[in-house]
Amino acid sequence: MTATTTDASRLRAESVSLGYDGRTVVDRLDLDVPDGSFTVIVGANGSGKSTLLRGLARLLKPESGRVLLDGQAIHSYAPKEAARRLGLLPQSQSAPDGIAVIDLVARGRYPHQSLLRQWSPADEQAVRAALELTGTAELAGQAFDELSGGQRQRVWLAMALAQQTDILLLDEPTTYLDIAHQVEVLDLCSRLRAQRGHTLVAVLHDLNLAARYATHLVAMKDGAIVAAGTPADIVTPELVEHVFGLPCRIITDPESGTPLVIPRHRPLDADPVPAEGETRS
Repeated sequence: MTATTTDASRLRAESVSLGYDGRTVVDRLDLDVPDGSFTVIVGANGSGKSTLLRGLARLLKPESGRVLLDGQAIHSYAPKEAARRLGLLPQSQSAPDGIAVIDLVARGRYPHQSLLRQWSPADEQAVRAALELTGTAELAGQAFDELSGGQRQRVWLAMALAQQTDILLLDEPTTYLDIAHQVEVLDLCSRLRAQRGHTLVAVLHDLNLAARYATHLVAMKDGAIVAAGTPADIVTPELVEHVFGLPCRIITDPESGTPLVIPRHRPLDADPVPAEGETRS
C-alpha cells in the first residue's frame, strides 16, 4: 500500500486529546510516525503511552483533534478497511477456550474475508508464514490455553502478522517473555522493518531495549511528548531523569553502539527502609 499524500507520514496525530470517562490523559498531542521506521514510545507508568497507541489504533476516539491514516481520518474507514491497512497487537487479549493455535492465528485473516471471498490458498500461506516468522509453527496443533505465557505472546504476534498490514502497532509486545525471547521478538520487528519495509510502532517499558531497537524514539511524560528523534540524539541523563526520575549515566552500548542507561549508584543508607510497624514521617 502507498500513502495518499506525498508530504506526510502515513500515520500521524494532529492535536489529539484522548482520555477515559471525561478524564483527559493525552492532551493536544502531535505525532508523525516516520514511514518505514521502528518507532518506540517510552515513558513512566501513567505517562499516556498506551493511551496514545490506542488512539493510533482506532480503539479510542479522540476527544478533539484527529488521527490520520493515509491522509484520511482513521475513524472514517470501515473497520475491515482500516484493519487491512493497520494491524494491532494489544496489551491484553482473550482467546476462546480450547482454540488451536493455528485457528487463532487464522483469525488475523478476518479483514480479508467477505461473502465473495472465503478462505483461500493466499490465506493459508499468510498463516503459515506468520507461524514460521514467530517460531510457533511447531505449536500449530496445540490448544492455545495449554501454552506458556511467552508462547502465547508469540502466537498473538503471529496473528497480527497474518493480517499482512504494512503498519503494525504493538502494545508492550515483550510482556511475559524472558530476556532471550524479548530479544527474539524485537529482532523480528527489526527484520520486518529492514527487510520488508514495515512501519512499526511499539510501547516498551525497557528503555535500554527501546534505545537499542528503535529507529525513532518518542519519550512521553504527563500525556505529552517531551522528546522525539533517534535514540542517539535524545537519550541523555537529563531526559531520563526528567521522564523517569532516574539519575543515571549514559554510555555507548559496546554491542550495538546505541545509548545505554546506567542508573547512578545510591548508598544503601540513602533511603532507609522503615522497620516493621514504623511509618515514614
